[in-house]
Amino acid sequence: TGMCVLDRGGSSLDAVEAAVRRLEGCGLFTAGARAPPNMEGVVELDAAIMDGSRLEYGAVMAVRGVAHPVTLARYVLERTPVAQVVGDGALRLYREMQHAGYRPMGPDTEGPGPKGPPLAAGCDTVGCIAVDRHGRIAVAGSTSGWPGKLPGRVGDTPVVGAGLYATDQVGALCTGRGEHILRVVMAGSAVFQFSQGHTVQEAADSALRQLREKTSGDGGIILVSSAGDVAWAFDTPHMPLAVATEGQGVWSSLVPR
Repeated sequence: TGMCVLDRGGSSLDAVEAAVRRLEGCGLFTAGARAPPNMEGVVELDAAIMDGSRLEYGAVMAVRGVAHPVTLARYVLERTPVAQVVGDGALRLYREMQHAGYRPMGPDTEGPGPKGPPLAAGCDTVGCIAVDRHGRIAVAGSTSGWPGKLPGRVGDTPVVGAGLYATDQVGALCTGRGEHILRVVMAGSAVFQFSQGHTVQEAADSALRQLREKTSGDGGIILVSSAGDVAWAFDTPHMPLAVATEGQGVWSSLVPR
């Protein structure tokens, strides 16, 4: 989906939003309106999107009743003077966005869905990094957090520098236990390592090593540079991912080998 957007001349921001919307709406993952609920039986969602070329960022946190929180995060980025909106404020902004016709919310992703995601029970964030034909980088992430979480809990996904970060040179996106990732500002750490002359793989490995050594947590990270270099690292049993490159098709690893 994301690559199709780029092939049609869309921006990296368009591509990551489109890809994450597909992940939110498919009902397979812990993101979007059909994700597992918190301990009170309510689905609360977090999402963020960042334009690395401008260092601009939008996020929504603990929002309820929203089919595609990543699109609401982009609305925050493009149509408001703020960067982060939470709870009831985010829901009011969602209604404003709908009234303005900013993005349609398809009927296939609205309303209740199946009981829990069949492929990702107990898993966490979905996300995407894209580089467009102009070398501009964008990153987006979305999650409902851990099933049965404390109401109002916000993890790393919508926090700039922790769950995601992007510059004009590289983008980073993390997954795992948010409370641990926040403590080491994992995405920002990886981007800093890259800025110091390390490769994207070295930066990914360093950020994951710091997470493990400083917090004893586990997780994963993906990085993409403006030159199209891709890297990932994880110390969980598996981290499903896919890489789409112009002229080379799609490589994916959806189940452990």
